[in-house]
Amino acid sequence: MDDIFIHQDFKQELKPNMVLQIVMGATRTEHSGKGVATRLRTILCEYTRNVREFQYALAQTTNEATRHIYVNKMGGKKLTIIDPTTWIWKKKNDKLCPYKDYTRGPIPNILIKL
Repeated sequence: MDDIFIHQDFKQELKPNMVLQIVMGATRTEHSGKGVATRLRTILCEYTRNVREFQYALAQTTNEATRHIYVNKMGGKKLTIIDPTTWIWKKKNDKLCPYKDYTRGPIPNILIKL
């Protein structure tokens, strides 16, 4: 998915400290519905913009609540949407489809302007 983002979605040359890739975020269930997850992600993005001078953040998530935060609360835009069940890994002439039984739905590239 990173390759698709770089060559298809972003459409400009990547430079150091330009795009933050958010790989994972977690919030304890007892804190859900209190805005903690949104605030944690907002603080991360504010820090990377103000201190590290990043311009964008890229997130990829299967979780609907997290997707809602990135798209609806932080103004992110869904770009390419990938269906992992169709991924084929070409390794040593094997055409493995490691996620053929995956059931959590498509995964979008979400770009957030910081």
